[in-house]
Amino acid sequence: MAGNCYIGGGRYLSDRLDIPMMEQGVYSKGPVVIGDDVWLGAGAIVLDGVRIGKGCIIGAGAVVTKDLPDYAVAIGVPARVIRMRQQIQV
Repeated sequence: MAGNCYIGGGRYLSDRLDIPMMEQGVYSKGPVVIGDDVWLGAGAIVLDGVRIGKGCIIGAGAVVTKDLPDYAVAIGVPARVIRMRQQIQV
């Protein structure tokens, strides 16, 4: 990876072209919290400050911008809940 690149949490201010992005400051809305038994599809993105509840399934390429309740199935950009997982009675 080339210099002045960044992968990770937080967002960079990037308004100025005369200052490298990494020197313009970082801000974050808080940590990402991912519950137990969560599946994240390939290329899914979870923004800072988002909580993903227990047992959620996030579709490939989804962008999660808001908290998701336990057992939600979410897809899309931005991610939206399409259904809730159900516990099967045995």
